[in-house]
Amino acid sequence: MLTNEEIERLRQGIIATIASPVIGSIEDYAWEAIFHYVKNLPMSDPASGRSKLLYDAVDRENAIGWSLKSLQKTNLLVGSSFSFVIQRADVIKKADLLGFPGLTEKSPPQQIGAAIIKHLNEKIISSRLAQAVRASYEGILLKTIKGTEYVYCEFALEPLEVDAFSWNWTTDRKTGKSGAGLQGSIEGNVELVWYKNQKQLFRARTIPEQATRITVKRYRLNPAKYVETILSSLEEQSTQQSSDEDNFA
Repeated sequence: MLTNEEIERLRQGIIATIASPVIGSIEDYAWEAIFHYVKNLPMSDPASGRSKLLYDAVDRENAIGWSLKSLQKTNLLVGSSFSFVIQRADVIKKADLLGFPGLTEKSPPQQIGAAIIKHLNEKIISSRLAQAVRASYEGILLKTIKGTEYVYCEFALEPLEVDAFSWNWTTDRKTGKSGAGLQGSIEGNVELVWYKNQKQLFRARTIPEQATRITVKRYRLNPAKYVETILSSLEEQSTQQSSDEDNFA
């Protein structure tokens, strides 16, 4: 989880981000940028290319990686559940590569579930190797629609045990037949949901007691002030960099 210093940096990062008149809400790359600021990690320009690897932030010195997600949620109470996409998992198309030849959507749920777990585990393991990560986590920022309340949750991200899950198809409310979602449960609690139409795998989580809570006032810079401030800061930074380069020349 976060240290007290990191919690304060998270609060500052949120305030600074939502003050921008060109950003409506903290999403995707904005959350990644804030997290790098919180952890004081270097961050590359997205124009140089985006990696498809699992970890959005990596502390290379300590070999720690985080997969980052930002979600809007009405209820931020402890124990409240939420779900998010963790990967595209076309396990039917990749059945042979995964070691499940002949797998179809009509195969036994437990067999499809085993392929899903293997697909996810391979992503975790391969990304760990490629990004030199030993300890890995999911870093989730939850927010209300008004953008004044935030909750940061952190969960260990480890390969899953195939035998720990039981799988069953959801039931279509209108027809009573099998639905489009295949649920993976542990002791009756749904942990994973795979949708056969979109081939997307969702993970279900609940807000833990140790989650970090931050409440801020939402101040917005007017566009003219924002542009003026950014351009001034860019000029100052450019001048400083040129001076540093001259000193080392």
